[in-house]
Amino acid sequence: MLFNSYIFIFLFLPAVLAGYYFLNSIKKYTAAQVLVIGMSCWFYAYFNLSYLLLLGLSVVLNYFFHCQICRGRKRVYIIAGVTFNLLLLCYFKYFDFFAENINAVFGTSFLLRNIVLPLGISFFTFQQISFLADTYKGEAARCGFIEYTLFVVFFPQLIAGPIVTHGEMMAQFRAPERKMPDGDLFAKGILLFTLGLAKKVILADTLGQVVDWGYGAIGVLDSTNAIIISVLYTFQLYFDFSGYCDMAKGIGCMLHIELPVNFNSPYQSAGIIEFWKRWHITLGRFFTKYVYIPLGGNRHGKFKTCRNSFIVFFLSGLWHGANWTFVLWGVMHGVGYILDYLGRPFFKKLPRPVMVFLTFCFVDLAFVAFRAPDLGAMCEMYRQIFTGGFGLPMAEIAVFFKGNLWNYLFQVVPCGSVFIVEYLPWVLFMCLAFYLAFIGKNAAERAERSRFGIPGAMGTAVLFLYCVISLAGVSSFLYFNF
Repeated sequence: MLFNSYIFIFLFLPAVLAGYYFLNSIKKYTAAQVLVIGMSCWFYAYFNLSYLLLLGLSVVLNYFFHCQICRGRKRVYIIAGVTFNLLLLCYFKYFDFFAENINAVFGTSFLLRNIVLPLGISFFTFQQISFLADTYKGEAARCGFIEYTLFVVFFPQLIAGPIVTHGEMMAQFRAPERKMPDGDLFAKGILLFTLGLAKKVILADTLGQVVDWGYGAIGVLDSTNAIIISVLYTFQLYFDFSGYCDMAKGIGCMLHIELPVNFNSPYQSAGIIEFWKRWHITLGRFFTKYVYIPLGGNRHGKFKTCRNSFIVFFLSGLWHGANWTFVLWGVMHGVGYILDYLGRPFFKKLPRPVMVFLTFCFVDLAFVAFRAPDLGAMCEMYRQIFTGGFGLPMAEIAVFFKGNLWNYLFQVVPCGSVFIVEYLPWVLFMCLAFYLAFIGKNAAERAERSRFGIPGAMGTAVLFLYCVISLAGVSSFLYFNF
């Protein structure tokens, strides 16, 4: 089920909120948690019922490993638990990838199984690995099965994160004061959900149409328009994924549960190190705690620090998808991170706006590999960017930004300028996107500082109504594929 769908907004979410708070109001706290678990299962099974069976198996076995570790059988069951999770992830996500590459290198004939990737498997697998690791280290105490299941399948963060930890969630699930709604937090949740919905429906989906066209017609792009397409994708990915996380956090607030912030204006970063402190924060936290630090972190000199950082980014690229393009994207960021680390004394001397611009350029070029469907398309796109020659922005791109509202406006107020009719919607759209990404406060900051008065409530209502009207072309979130 999609957050940006009528069934979720007008049926699923109201039913969850009403049922959850009603059961809590009559002190049926366990029943309230079971309700959320049941609705989360419906939310997940809405895509494919077989996915739910896999999720259920993963939850049951991981809870078994958790209990065994708590009983003192630590070493055997932490190894068994982590191995199970990694094998599960490797089979469903990487079996065909490895088989295809082994066939290509060694001339073997392993059959490809064309396995359908279960939604959110990368997220709920990492979340459960972190829970087992924290149990092993004594940071997570034994919990009940219902509580553990709720921790894993809690629907706001089940499909695409953020990757939460036991310390962030268990205390909230248990706290008596969180069993009933909080007015300010509920209002904050509505605002966050609306802002995230607007990012997805108004910004990301519009950009996605242009990007899909551009990557389907790379051969006709010159350098100017290839760069434009790459920049548009860089914004699409940010508004799509951060929009999902804002909506997830907003839903959590409505349920009196606060999820961690996953994005903190990453395109305002002055360096790759800073970028990864702001982009997909919970994924970076996972790799830092469970890979980078166990490898030695930065405790053994610059060479090993660089080596450990590179390993983390290589794994991060592979985590994002079973494709060499994702691996290359991770390698690019690993190299960029190391260069930033080694060159920090020099980079600190540059003006911050210059560093922000250079960082964005690097991130944008790396995202070409992230978006390209294969290595051939990636190389072709890079070739067009650097050797395609320069020209004017294509009208084929501008047409995607002329929505029905804009067309109606110029029917009412005729304008003789072709440029204004054709290109001004695009210019205004990109001005808004650049402002939100580089200058304005992000959704979490706006929600924290909002006073929730009548003007703000009316503005939120108008924006929500416009988003709902725009739901005719419902699309899934990009990170559902990871």
